[in-house]
Order: sequence, then structure tokens, then C-alpha cells
Amino acid sequence: MTKKSHRPTKIAKYEIKRRIGRGSMGAVYEAYDPFVQRTVAIKVAHSQEGMDTVTKQKVREGFFSEVYSAGRMHHPSVVGVYDAGQENDYNYIVMEFVDGVTLQEYVTGKKTLTPDQVVDVIYQCAKGLDYVHRQSVIHRDLKPGNIMLSNDGEVKIMDFSIAHIDVGWENLDNEIQGSPMYMPPEQLSEEKRLVAQSDIYSLGAVMYALLAKKTPYKASSLESLIYKICNLEPDPLSEINADIPGHVIDIVNKAMQKIIYDRYETAKQLADDLSRSFGRLRKIGERIDIQEQKSILHYLHFFKDFSEEQISEVVYASDWKEFQKGDVIVTEGEKETSFYIIAKGGVDVYKKDRIIGTLKQGDCFGEIAFITRNPRAATIVARTSNVLLMNVSPELLEHASQETQLQYYRIFLENLVSRLSQTTDKLIDPNRVLPKP
Repeated sequence: MTKKSHRPTKIAKYEIKRRIGRGSMGAVYEAYDPFVQRTVAIKVAHSQEGMDTVTKQKVREGFFSEVYSAGRMHHPSVVGVYDAGQENDYNYIVMEFVDGVTLQEYVTGKKTLTPDQVVDVIYQCAKGLDYVHRQSVIHRDLKPGNIMLSNDGEVKIMDFSIAHIDVGWENLDNEIQGSPMYMPPEQLSEEKRLVAQSDIYSLGAVMYALLAKKTPYKASSLESLIYKICNLEPDPLSEINADIPGHVIDIVNKAMQKIIYDRYETAKQLADDLSRSFGRLRKIGERIDIQEQKSILHYLHFFKDFSEEQISEVVYASDWKEFQKGDVIVTEGEKETSFYIIAKGGVDVYKKDRIIGTLKQGDCFGEIAFITRNPRAATIVARTSNVLLMNVSPELLEHASQETQLQYYRIFLENLVSRLSQTTDKLIDPNRVLPKP
């Protein structure tokens, strides 16, 4: 029995129900996790029979690269990755199950989205893409087939199998990977530049396809397609559908500019432009932001003992702030009494212009000023780029339940005791002995 002709009935602990998709890397099945008791999607790599050892290893690394890139992301508009492994020569990835269809059904299928619905979908995609880029990941293969739309209208970006991750080494891949139909000119050139605006072009091309019910370009060969993408403009949307508002067309055109620097600089700018044009999107944006914040808190050690309800209270009783490397967050001696929890990045702690320590993701600072209302005892400076902090003031915390407030103060005390213990250990000289009486 081979994997090409028969679907598996069980992989590891997962009970396979039905096949729901098939792609270049493998097949995707709906499955059930009996331990967590939830439905999941499980991607199984195509059979490697007949491959030599070196090729098998290369294919396996390519397949599991999705786990490395997508597995660390937690955002409402990005599909979640739960598990991965190998079982009886099956390479598999377990993901969040989305009850819906890909956007490809709305481009070439019978399903259709109104211009307003397209704006909703692309706005959610832009919010998710902004998060992806903030994780130093470039998707490289955004297309309708890689974006799910649930029956509840929620978007999920998926398939990070060829994503580029900025981890400090050069990308030596000189072949075109992914779907050229939605790729920007620079990704199809010999240089093959990988920048955030490349994904933004692809998202603009997806938006064009949804509005036009066809791809931006058609060609009989890869060479002809590349030429058209690099040199020609797609058919004007205004001539395809007169009901598409002019400002929507302007947004698509800006996202699909052939020169990188003429596009939106970030996916957040694209989302903001959509939001300014459609005020109703602000509620969607708030929902996505709150879901993202909840997801972040679930993975911080500070909140490991908080219930789901308490996490929700925390999000509504806090303010979120971003800082760039070198920004001064709080200053020694100032009377501001909020406390901060580091959701992303790291900071340096200064005392009288001298570094006395560093703090990382999950750590907190400002507890003493928060509790005692005394001036700040140290200066805090962002040590890394894109430092994300959760800021809670005494006034905001008063809106939380008494139980949640007690949880906060309990963790405050634990942190303070831990820091005092560490400070005491540093002050004690292990070679020093007590004088004889």
C-alpha cells in the first residue's frame, strides 16, 4: 500500500477523517486529536519512495521549514501550527482546522465577494501579514490558494513552506519557488530580492484577483508571464467592474507598483489605508488586535496561572506600546507609576547612567513604583528593535476583578523576592569568612 493511492487512517495519535486538500508538498487531511478532543488539519508529505538519501533529506527539511516559520506565530489571521513529526515514514504537520475554503474559490470558482467583502478580507490579511513581518518572516508565496476564509468570515494565512526567515545567513536559493502568477517583479528577476514589500505586492495581486474574478496576468509560458509582470500593467479594474470604488482601485494600484519603494512600506500602512477608507473596519481591527494580545499573553510565563477570563480582563485593563532600539521607556526619578510586562524584545536597566541589568520577553518592571507610588528607581531603555510592552496603570487595574488584581500582586511579590534573592547572592563574597569571636 502506498501513500499515493491510499489515505492513511491514523498517524501518530491523530485519527484521519477525510482529505481536504492537495498541494505540491503534500496532502492535507481533516483529523481528530483524541487527547485534546479537537478537530485539526494534518499535512502529510508526498511519498518519498524512489528518492535517494540526500534528496529525501532535502525534501524533509523543506517540508518542515513551515514548522520553523509558522510554528512560532500566534495571530488570529495566521493559521496555528500545533505539532509535527514522523510516523512510519510519514512526515506530517498538525495545524489549526479552518472550516471554510481558500480564496481561490472566489477567483476561479462559483463563489463571489462584493467589493466591500474583499476589503474586509484584505484588511484582515494585511493585519496578519504585518504580524508575520514583525516576526522577521517573509511569506514569499501569498496567493488565493494559501489564504483560507472561514464560514464565519475570518481569514487565515497559511503555507509557510517556502517562507524566508531573517536569521542572519544568506539565502542561496536561486530557483523560482512558489506561484509566479502573484509574485512581484523583483522576486522573478535574477536578483530575487526578499523584502516585506514583496509580500505586499502579492497581497495587492490577490485583492485584484478577488475584485476582477481573474488573475492580474495571463500567459502561455513562464517566460511570457514574467515579462508581463515585469513590464506591463494588468487590465484596469475600473473597466472590469464599474462598481468598484475609485479609492479601492487606488489602494490596489499602490500595493502592486512595480518599483518596491512606490508601494506601501509596511502591511500596517496598507491596513491603515483600508481602515481610513472604511470606518467600519475599525471594529474588525480592534477584534484582531485583542485576539493577538490574548494569544501573546498565553505564552508569557507571567500569566501561566491566569484563567482565560482573567486573560481577557488583563487585555481590557492594559495599554500596549511599541518602542524602537534606543528609546527611553521610563526615566529614573520620574513619578509615573505604571508597570510594564515585556511581550516582545528586550530592555536594558540603567542606574545613574550605568547598566545594571537586562530584561527579556516575559519579564516585568515598574512593580515597586506601581505598588508604593514612589518615583522610578531606574531608567529603562529598549535594547532591541520593535519592543512590545503591555502597560498597566493603577487606574486601569482597578477595572479588573479583585481575583485578577490579587493574582497580579502575588506575582509581583514572587518577582520581587526572586530579584532580592539574586541581588543578595551577588553581594555575598563566597571567600569571606566570619571573624573568630
